[in-house]
Amino acid sequence: MRRLLLIAFLAAMCLGLGLVLSYGIEDSKPKPVPPQSPEIWKDPQSGLTWQVSPNPKQKVHLMMDWRLAERFCKRLKLGGQRHWRLPTITELRSLIRDCPATQTGGSCGVTDICLKFKKCRDVTCGGCSKKGGPGSGGSYWPPELSGEIGRYWSSSTVWDASTGFEKWTVNFDNGDIGMGELGYSNVGVSAIAYFAYVRCVHQ
Repeated sequence: MRRLLLIAFLAAMCLGLGLVLSYGIEDSKPKPVPPQSPEIWKDPQSGLTWQVSPNPKQKVHLMMDWRLAERFCKRLKLGGQRHWRLPTITELRSLIRDCPATQTGGSCGVTDICLKFKKCRDVTCGGCSKKGGPGSGGSYWPPELSGEIGRYWSSSTVWDASTGFEKWTVNFDNGDIGMGELGYSNVGVSAIAYFAYVRCVHQ
């Protein structure tokens, strides 16, 4: 009788151990990653996460001055994510594709650590042929992105600009790296506002 009880006890222990081990193995398997929102895209080259479309809510792609662009990104909630911001010029350049001089690592000297117009920008920053890129409509951004082709704001200030209020921009029409007036500048008796598009990057 004792022998039967011992055998039954050992069998129960083995069964319990098997269940524990099985549960541990199952639990150690990597959990599936939730599908990425179609509104956002993670660039495999830079690791940065971007808006797919600059303004998906209104279904239009608005140009805006720099201050409004900055507020737009700060208030944006997209793909269940908050904490968006304007990209730096280095981050914005990382979206340029197939324009060797201005894409990341190209000969154009404008980066987050070189922001003076006279020192850092030369003829190589002028980009490539118009609408010759791999993106939608010949844009020089990745094919995964959409939006109006044109000049986009960065958060980076042009250090030696004449007014002190210019920001670096990228024109995805030709890959050009240039600058735009932050707000308004007086030209003669009129005031001219510089408007550009905005594509926010996630913190």
